[in-house]
Amino acid sequence: MLGTKVSFLPGRSPLEADVVRQIFAIAQAEGVKAYLVGGAVRDAVLAAQSLTDIGQTPKSLKGEAGALDFDFSVLADAAIKDPAISLARIVAEKLDGHFVLLDQLNDIARVVLMPIVDSAPSIYIDFAGCVGGSLELDILRRDFTVNAMVIDPDFADQVIDLTGGLEDLQNKIIRAVSEDVLIDDPLRVLRAYRFAAYLGAEIEPITRGYLKQHAKLLGQVARERISYEFFTLMNCQKVAHLVVEMGQIGLLEEIYPELKDCRKVTANSFHHLALFDHSVETIPQLEKRFEALPDWVQQSANLPLAPGVTRLAATKIAALLHDIGKPDTWEITPEGRHTFIGHDKLGAEMIRPLAEREKWSKTMTRFVERLVLWHLRPGHLFHTGAPTPKALNRFYRTVGAEVPELMILAFADFGATCGAGLAAERDRLEQCLVELMNGYPTYIEASKKLPKLMDGADVMRILGVKPGPIIGEILNSLTEAQEIKEVVNVAQAEAFVRSYKAPENQ
Repeated sequence: MLGTKVSFLPGRSPLEADVVRQIFAIAQAEGVKAYLVGGAVRDAVLAAQSLTDIGQTPKSLKGEAGALDFDFSVLADAAIKDPAISLARIVAEKLDGHFVLLDQLNDIARVVLMPIVDSAPSIYIDFAGCVGGSLELDILRRDFTVNAMVIDPDFADQVIDLTGGLEDLQNKIIRAVSEDVLIDDPLRVLRAYRFAAYLGAEIEPITRGYLKQHAKLLGQVARERISYEFFTLMNCQKVAHLVVEMGQIGLLEEIYPELKDCRKVTANSFHHLALFDHSVETIPQLEKRFEALPDWVQQSANLPLAPGVTRLAATKIAALLHDIGKPDTWEITPEGRHTFIGHDKLGAEMIRPLAEREKWSKTMTRFVERLVLWHLRPGHLFHTGAPTPKALNRFYRTVGAEVPELMILAFADFGATCGAGLAAERDRLEQCLVELMNGYPTYIEASKKLPKLMDGADVMRILGVKPGPIIGEILNSLTEAQEIKEVVNVAQAEAFVRSYKAPENQ
């Protein structure tokens, strides 16, 4: 099959990878034909089209944990049963890898090569039998044209491109190979947006129509697959315009059904947008404001939170979900005022079952739960004027390591709230949020200098009580007293503890 000649940059051709050469050699020795397909080909072509080495491993070749990913389509004589699975077993044996059977019925398997040294990446190699018994049919069942390019090892400087992927990649266009590929695997509806974010590409109009038409099919997909794709999308730097579009076609509600009822809540004097649109608007506001935030905030947000998701990506997800408690707490007073009393607590309670359904990690669940629970706190601190030093310290101490991300959410929420009822106070509240954010590093430095006057054992000895929650309560109160200099030495600390009013059941 004829291909298009591509001048791969030195060190950027996937065929230069030792493992790829080894697999081609093993396949040839076993009498089967292996073709390199998918993201490895796409990103090598992308580097060649840019005419310069971008200086980093393409993301498709470098997974969330620094892993390398390669995909092979395997073609063999009809007499050979399950050629891809068979080849994967042999590769695993010869390269000392781990064999993983993914799909017996469709002849799909994976080999995982673990690093010899800690600094080296793991390598994930997927093998799939050619659909329909031919390379042409196999190409036509792939998701998007930019992912449907193939390298034949016999023609190492050529790319087989039957769907226009080379041109679409050059022009930064995401185009479905066909409508049927989206129906066959509805996760591809979400993947279209993930690839658009990763490549900085636009989804072409016909494909966008397919996505809108088939968005509801996403509900058929395993939730952990959806979570992985959405996390990967939200890890990208610029996703706001794509999230807005996903909201427009009804895809966000398929990812998080809790958002459906948010469409029922109308705009009001404080919110110029209806609730669903307000929730979506937090993402453009977050991205708009993020780059102007202090370095320490950005550095915290860009850290990994859990496998496959950064703290910033999780904050974006929390922003989408921060008001899911509002529909069930929505009331309109006789004066026409909209109230949502307790929506922060209800929203936080809704996160746990959502997280269990979506197969989130415990770390991810706790992080989003806390941001949703606390999202009103920054604004509430300033509702009745300047907060006391004690109130500020309590905020910093309670929120702790999530202060940077809670402030990111607060700015995004505030930016998406532009009702007339807030206009008079807008500048003041904005400045209050800035001051609250900027005060955190000062608080941290001051906390490091506080002497430890008492520990839990001291408290139990002084009060004659047994271990329990009351001990932590007392120590927190003692820290508060130290922070505002009500207690400065051991004698004062002991007097403070003795005067503490313990609950009767202690």
